[in-house]
Amino acid sequence: MKMAYQPHYNIHYSYPKFHRRVLANLFDFILFVFAFFLLFLATRAAVTHVPAYVEKDETMMAIRLDSGLYRVKDGKTIDVVTYLDMEENNYTSYAKMSLSSQAIDDFIVYVGEVSGQEDQEAVQKDYDAYRLDPGLVYEGTPFFIQDDSGSILRNKACGADNQTYFSSAYAPFLDEHCQGYLITMVPGYLELTRFESNMLLFVEIPIAYLMGGILVYLVPPLFFKKGRRTLGKAMYQIGLVDNRLLSCSLPRFLGRWAIFFFGELCLSLFTFGIPVIVSFSLMAFSKHKQGFPDYLLGLYEVDISQNKLYSSYEEISLDGVEGEKKPIDFKATYED
Repeated sequence: MKMAYQPHYNIHYSYPKFHRRVLANLFDFILFVFAFFLLFLATRAAVTHVPAYVEKDETMMAIRLDSGLYRVKDGKTIDVVTYLDMEENNYTSYAKMSLSSQAIDDFIVYVGEVSGQEDQEAVQKDYDAYRLDPGLVYEGTPFFIQDDSGSILRNKACGADNQTYFSSAYAPFLDEHCQGYLITMVPGYLELTRFESNMLLFVEIPIAYLMGGILVYLVPPLFFKKGRRTLGKAMYQIGLVDNRLLSCSLPRFLGRWAIFFFGELCLSLFTFGIPVIVSFSLMAFSKHKQGFPDYLLGLYEVDISQNKLYSSYEEISLDGVEGEKKPIDFKATYED
């Protein structure tokens, strides 16, 4: 029904100070990181207890231990170089050198057992070439030499101590060569690593990211309906209004959340934060101080420390607002 009398309204808001907007966003982001971390731990705990995951993880652990390239500590497999270098294990330099050398020999034997003699010979040939490489020297003296029988031995003329042999000769071959052969030559190991990587990248991280975004950026604005405020925006008294200067509607807010969370924030993880930088630049220097999602949807962040937000002109009429205050940064006049 058309109204016989149409009241005239002036609604006035000011833009919040830029530093308040930055602090509000920073507070929300810290909450998001904290929530993501807790949710990731919870999600990972749930995923790693699924029977299919447990079975594959046990198979991977068995392969790692049989290969000689890993040790067990606190129920988890740790690569042998890291394990030997851990201070709490109290290995001497000689023990580190001897055990790392033995790990390489054991791995070469293991490759022959599970992959065949041809692969075993390929790894052994690579190991021999590695030790005799002209670049593997200490102060100009080779770490290893080959005797008349063709055996490769530690060079007694080399002044390197046991720790240097471990860290500069054996450890690099274990990390850079043996680990690669473990993936390419041991049957089934590559598929197991892909399975665990896919669960991490496509299940555990996305679930924690999505749930963290919902809890921090979506749930609070559903409670703070006037102005659709997150906890950070509520703390710094910043509200969200549309181009009529009325409180942002739910459909438009959901669009804003989707653009911000999946477009701006998510893409920033893969582009060194470029979308966030662009959005903050718009917020700081554009005419209406809008971030990128707000610019697309015609929304504005306003200071509500001294002003009330309204959801409709009917609510304004009931409240008796007639707009006598002067605007600080911008104003809008509408006929209802």
